[in-house]
Amino acid sequence: MAAAALALAAGFALATVFFALAAAFATLAVAALARDVAGFFAAGFAAAFLAAGFLAAAGLEAAGFLAAAGLAAGFFAAAGLAAAGFFAAAGFAAAGFFAAAGFAAAGFLAAGFFAAGFFGAGVALLASASTGF
Repeated sequence: MAAAALALAAGFALATVFFALAAAFATLAVAALARDVAGFFAAGFAAAFLAAGFLAAAGLEAAGFLAAAGLAAGFFAAAGLAAAGFFAAAGFAAAGFFAAAGFAAAGFLAAGFFAAGFFGAGVALLASASTGF
């Protein structure tokens, strides 16, 4: 009877060890599954942050590119305005030069007409004096 009780106690002890091992392995398996799932979600979040950072970088690059293109457009606009202003100034200078030259020539010719009038008056005076009229 004692041997049977001893065998039964040994069987319970062995069964307890097996159940404890099974519980430990089950706990490890659940923990590993939870770790894998958590790691999967963490990797998903990391990928989302990476994608967000990539899109942000692409947005900043595109914005910087468009801004640089806008600055280039401003450069061409400034160059165009400078060129237009330069040509306008050159045109006004040339027009003013030709106008001044024209007025000078007209004044010179007018002075010539005054001189002709002066000489004409002198001739008339001489003719008048010589003829007595």
